[in-house]
Amino acid sequence: MLFLAIALFCLGGCARAPVQKVEDAKRAVESARRAEAAQYAAQEFRQLEDSLRTGLIEVDRQNARFGLFRDYASARHALEWVDSQADEIAERAQENKESLRRVTGDLLELAGAAVEEAARLVARVPRRQDSIEELSSFRNDLKLLRSSLQEVMAELEKENFSAAQLNARALQTRAERLQREARTVAARYEPLRPARGRR
Repeated sequence: MLFLAIALFCLGGCARAPVQKVEDAKRAVESARRAEAAQYAAQEFRQLEDSLRTGLIEVDRQNARFGLFRDYASARHALEWVDSQADEIAERAQENKESLRRVTGDLLELAGAAVEEAARLVARVPRRQDSIEELSSFRNDLKLLRSSLQEVMAELEKENFSAAQLNARALQTRAERLQREARTVAARYEPLRPARGRR
């Protein structure tokens, strides 16, 4: 009789493993991963994974204990935190991604404007016997700049934001250098141009 009472006490009082909370937490982490949180909210996603790992370790630790002494409160707390935070972290990741896209787009626009200004200044360099070599070099540089601009646009399309930003800044610097060089050469020949309105 005493044995039966102890058995019933164990069945009623022994803590049960939070199986459903484990599944919910795992699904929440996977959902955040699909939202690219590992890339665009890396620190928060690591905390999410760490909490899931903590919860799972605690579940295993309690499972290994004698039934009467199991206590899953700590595991439940970690798993519930994961489930409650995953959506917010996924949303933050998407916001960060869109912010990166905007910043990269702005840098690309500045680089494109710098290339077009370089093209305008190269077009002002007069085609003369003593400027042909420089003009040819400028045009080759301009061709390379336009090719680089296409590459940066492709990086943006592929969402390689870090590479696109780095290359856009480098492209702008190169375009501004070409602007200075073309302006210097054009200025050299400016006094040689006939004044407008004179015959």
